[in-house]
Amino acid sequence: MIAERLRTLRREMNLTKRELVSRLPLNYSTYANYESGFREPNSEVLQLLASHFNVSLDYLMGVSDNRKKAEEIAILTNDEYEFIQRYRKLDTHGHDIVDLVLQKEYERVCLLEASRQENLHSDGSWVVLQVFQQRASAGLGSYLSEDSNDDYETMRFMATSISKRADFCVKIKGESMEPKICDGDIVFVKAVPKVDIDSVGIFVYDGEAFCKRLRLDPKKGTLFLESLNKAYAPKQIINPEGLRTVGLVIGIAEKL
Repeated sequence: MIAERLRTLRREMNLTKRELVSRLPLNYSTYANYESGFREPNSEVLQLLASHFNVSLDYLMGVSDNRKKAEEIAILTNDEYEFIQRYRKLDTHGHDIVDLVLQKEYERVCLLEASRQENLHSDGSWVVLQVFQQRASAGLGSYLSEDSNDDYETMRFMATSISKRADFCVKIKGESMEPKICDGDIVFVKAVPKVDIDSVGIFVYDGEAFCKRLRLDPKKGTLFLESLNKAYAPKQIINPEGLRTVGLVIGIAEKL
């Protein structure tokens, strides 16, 4: 429910995930995992997100459909009040200069806070994983072929509960898995021989690599690979023996 509410609130603000996190003390991969449901925010982050979206914690957590929260009175310090008074007296050029400096300092503080937030989920160490360059969702899956030379680069990621479980990473191409996984995202993958129905995984079928959700039509008893983006039609598995599961997608990563 939290993931669904976050997506709804972000879209109401007409923001992409990257645009949103640029305004928050969170990094992209951390927030993306919240919105995808791979990770749930702690109480501190919940307070931050509820405050940013101006909704109650109960609404954000799905406990209530009432968005209203108790009104809080913002009390300005003397220095803050004087700053506002001075700012109002500036001309357009002055506003532009102050806004530029303020934005740069805000971004700097956000980056520092994002690092601190990510460290809360880390033991301070790193994991080194292979990130395959032949992207999944479209195109031939050469890196997924047991007989081919793997095309990958090695990247370092902060050691978290998710990254420690991953066996490798895959770069995603295309918009078929939005809003959960976006074009250009790097996903953590756990190598498994099969995934449960309704799980998102990396698959090879008819020589192509896909990042999709595995679905079953209970009436027909047929399998198909489903895109989360409804603009893309599902791919029916005509020959189940030709479908190979490479791994289970367990989270969204970001190069550090």
